[in-house]
Amino acid sequence: MNIAKKRARLVSTLCATTALIQALPALAQQEMPTAEPTAEEANTIIVTARRREESLQEVPIAISAFDDEALSNLQADTLSGIQYATPNLYLDQGDAGNAVIYIRGVGQNDSLAFADPGVGVYVDDVFIARSQAAFLELFDVERIEVLRGPQGTLYGRNTIGGAIKFVSTRPTNYLSGYMEAGAGNFGFVTAKGRISGPIAGDVLKGKLAAAYTKRNGYARNSVTGQDDGDVETFAGRATLLFQPTDTLEFLLSGDVRIDRPDTSRSPVRQTPITGFDGTGNITYSASDDPYRVDVNANGLNDQTGYGFALTSRFDASDRITLESITAFRSFEFDLNLDTDGSPLPILDILLLQEQEQFSQELRLTYDDRDRFSLTAGLYYFHDDDTTFSGVDNGAATLFGFPVTAFGFPTSSLAETRQKTDSYAIFADLTYALTPRLTLSAGARYTWENRTSARLFENFFDPTVSVIENTPDFLMGVGVAGTPISGEASFEAFTPRASISYDVTPDAMVYLSASRGFKSGGFDGRANTDFGFRPFRPEYVWSYEAGAKTSWLDGRLMVNAALFYNDYTDVQVTSFGSDPVTGVFVSLFTNAASSRAYGAELELSARPTDELTLTGSLGLLDAKYREFDILVGGAVTDVSDRRPVNAPDFNASLGATWQRPISDNLALTIHIDGSYRSEVATEITDSPVLRQPGYERINGFVAIGDLDERWELRAGVENLTDNAVRVQGFNLADFPGVQLGFYGAPATYDLRFVLRF
Repeated sequence: MNIAKKRARLVSTLCATTALIQALPALAQQEMPTAEPTAEEANTIIVTARRREESLQEVPIAISAFDDEALSNLQADTLSGIQYATPNLYLDQGDAGNAVIYIRGVGQNDSLAFADPGVGVYVDDVFIARSQAAFLELFDVERIEVLRGPQGTLYGRNTIGGAIKFVSTRPTNYLSGYMEAGAGNFGFVTAKGRISGPIAGDVLKGKLAAAYTKRNGYARNSVTGQDDGDVETFAGRATLLFQPTDTLEFLLSGDVRIDRPDTSRSPVRQTPITGFDGTGNITYSASDDPYRVDVNANGLNDQTGYGFALTSRFDASDRITLESITAFRSFEFDLNLDTDGSPLPILDILLLQEQEQFSQELRLTYDDRDRFSLTAGLYYFHDDDTTFSGVDNGAATLFGFPVTAFGFPTSSLAETRQKTDSYAIFADLTYALTPRLTLSAGARYTWENRTSARLFENFFDPTVSVIENTPDFLMGVGVAGTPISGEASFEAFTPRASISYDVTPDAMVYLSASRGFKSGGFDGRANTDFGFRPFRPEYVWSYEAGAKTSWLDGRLMVNAALFYNDYTDVQVTSFGSDPVTGVFVSLFTNAASSRAYGAELELSARPTDELTLTGSLGLLDAKYREFDILVGGAVTDVSDRRPVNAPDFNASLGATWQRPISDNLALTIHIDGSYRSEVATEITDSPVLRQPGYERINGFVAIGDLDERWELRAGVENLTDNAVRVQGFNLADFPGVQLGFYGAPATYDLRFVLRF
């Protein structure tokens, strides 16, 4: 589809939105009461992108910010709910429950621990190291900030593509609460709540918040006759705020997340596959239904995570603040994944992961609130991860014969122990040369050490299954392999500089340049010393020009950015077959360099007191300069292929209309539409696995009291019921199949919200 057709499709989708909104005033005749704050005050969003409170419109960085009201309008229950409203953001759930996040074409879609995320996710300034733990439920949210482009100066680790900041609510000075309950199709039920207030006057305050979600899987497994990919998640957060004096405070928080579904999420066969069933070969054709799977290994997908953080803050004077953030997190993840998409154990995966992380950040902030501000600090991060993995492939075939005929193992186990220690020193300053002209510069120096070791055991008995009854590791049941290990150190200098100019009190333009870095490491799938050589860090230089403007006394805000990324040593995973034996191999290397440029536009408008409009536009031209992957068992240059998760075009438009319908009731109608152009869902850009361009429409109707103390809402997402392929596996070389994972079909629910 060419760009003209893409735009025409988007316009036709969104014209319906505009027509509906224009017709809404006829539904009611009463006037909205005059709002107490001005439009400009009501639209002001405070962010902490530069680790200090600033208006979104004053920060010379491309940022999208969503407060709790904006997230509610998007019907966002998980972090992926913001992706269609943010320019050049791709954010969805991957094959192993992981958050697959790309910003401007920079990210990482491998779910194993050795492949660090390319976009950092932070919860109250604490970095979340595992991508599975980063797919957050959205509750108890003050705001979410999406910082586009590398944030290598002020943020702890691996923010080469950008940073997503989850900011939770602080305990309140008065008793307050929130409750939400809902139910919908696919057996969906949810309950969320928060209570906050003083415990001991002004000195000690507290907060408790929790969320529970349960739903059936969207797909049906023909092998078991049950749903596939269900959800049952509980998440909670508790916070204590101790303020013994006006200049000293301690914020202690703890959170937990437990996910116990009945099944894992399985892929759909997009091409046929042949396996050996013990008596002969059997071929399974490609599926003609994106919500029907035929798998035997999908019975485990458990997550348990918890963490504690202590944030200490001391105002040494009205200009100087000292801050310490001490955090510990633990995460466990158990998974069965059927990566052949068939009822036979052709390539079934077991994953048992345990991870702990500790971080300590010390910051000093100086702000004279006039011309000069400085943030400087030290950072330490420690990560300890043990991943126990296995594979059943006794039903796989080579050249039309079972693998057992060639003497290859029918199953195997491996244990990978990885440790990371990272140290950094950083500083970022801003100086106003004149009342209108401001310079900003920052730098970070990072030292990182990583060790990794792998142990192996192979089994040559087809009756041994690591999925159904995992044997004791290295206890003589199988044949031990040769251990491998490695240690490597990396360091990087990541500077940033920008200049901004206030053209008017309501318009600012800026130029910036920044460098991003993502650490190197060791391939967690390698089984030889040669394959275990360390891969190099990634680097990106990003150049950006932008404008942030406010019009009509704050009723219209328009922000725009142009950018260019020079991306080198890109870390990628490709799957294939050994050119000699024909069996499965993976390759994780610095296989590519690329460049990307594009444009972004965001707007927020309030043309009347009843109507609010939001919109976004992202244009992205991403190309590989060089790119080598496994094709037919050989390393091949495929630099002409489309980069993964980097659509050329994405746009959104949303409208919210609210109006009283009686002396104490108000009606709210919201609709939002978006369009995303064709996208590669996996690294090889297989034509079979590309997702064509598609539109998405969501909306809700709500009725509640004028004071917003309660609300009854009926909502729908993906109204057009598009089956969207969100991730692909190209295993055409071995075991000879291509597979796709699909997002949710049309969903609807009814919710009741109570606030006090």
